Amino acid sequence: KQWYQRRVRDCNVQGLLHMGSMTSDQPVIQFKKLQDLQAYIFTYKPDIVMLNETWLTKHVHDNEVISSSYHNMFRNDRSDADKAKYGKKGGGGVLMLYRNDIDASFTEVRVKTSLPISSVLLKTKNKKICIFTYYR
Repeated sequence: KQWYQRRVRDCNVQGLLHMGSMTSDQPVIQFKKLQDLQAYIFTYKPDIVMLNETWLTKHVHDNEVISSSYHNMFRNDRSDADKAKYGKKGGGGVLMLYRNDIDASFTEVRVKTSLPISSVLLKTKNKKICIFTYYR
């Protein structure tokens, strides 16, 4: 496919974890939302998926969200420092997936902000396109 023919899906999932378990060392995943996400990905096969407000924490492993056999994943969960700064117990965070058969790489966005910002750089023979997502 040409770079402009890629299928990109973005969504504010409003939490893949149950709200009451966000601060736990063993957070409870909302399996209905996760099943809906996985079903969408395997049915429609989007090239790139960008999710905002994932509510994921360091206690949730990538393979609990989606199999790595189909997609590469990059997460930028809300940091403990950010939670403390804004008086939040949890929430926030972004997640990006791209299919394994796409020549792409994740890039770190370096700007002076506490916002979780992520991007993916798609490459073709003569073009590059950078797609960003962030959560404020």
